[in-house]
Amino acid sequence: MEYNGGCVIAMGGKNCLAVASDLRFGLENFTQGLNTPKMFRINQKMFIAMTGLLGDIATLKQVIEYKLSLYSTKESKTIRPLILVTMLSLFLYQNRFSPFVVETIVAGLNENEKPLICTMDVLGATSFSSKFVVSGTCSESLYGICENYWKPGMEPEELFKTISNCLILGSNRDCLSGWGGMVHIISTNGVETKSLKTRMD
Repeated sequence: MEYNGGCVIAMGGKNCLAVASDLRFGLENFTQGLNTPKMFRINQKMFIAMTGLLGDIATLKQVIEYKLSLYSTKESKTIRPLILVTMLSLFLYQNRFSPFVVETIVAGLNENEKPLICTMDVLGATSFSSKFVVSGTCSESLYGICENYWKPGMEPEELFKTISNCLILGSNRDCLSGWGGMVHIISTNGVETKSLKTRMD
């Protein structure tokens, strides 16, 4: 999990949520790239974020896109977060004997416009949270920082400030993540994307 580095946070607010990740791509301690996407838009109300081996992330992204196109063709409707979680969890468990070295986060607004945040390990075991989930090389420090900063009922602007502070403070304590950040805020008004400047050393 630590070979390519990186970290991801998803955090819930009042009828909104935010997903943030760093931009570093490394080969252990050697920094290879500074603009590596770890978050991917599923639709206007849902994102998926992954940390782990970059090759497995790219492969799993293609599998998800294929399964989503099949779903939309058969069902003729937009997929809901809970259905995507179930679909992805089942797929990861089916590949448990040669697993994808990826930790996955699914974050989106459900049909009641309430945040649904779920994280999965390499075997597809799910863990839901109404507060926040973290993944990546600095997950220990991120978890403590998020626990300190998060509070219920945050509006989108306050949620952006909170998740940005958590990402910057957490990645500053880890040499395998950081080097810039990206935040997506998902609300009933749509998706807003903002970039962050962090330490580049």
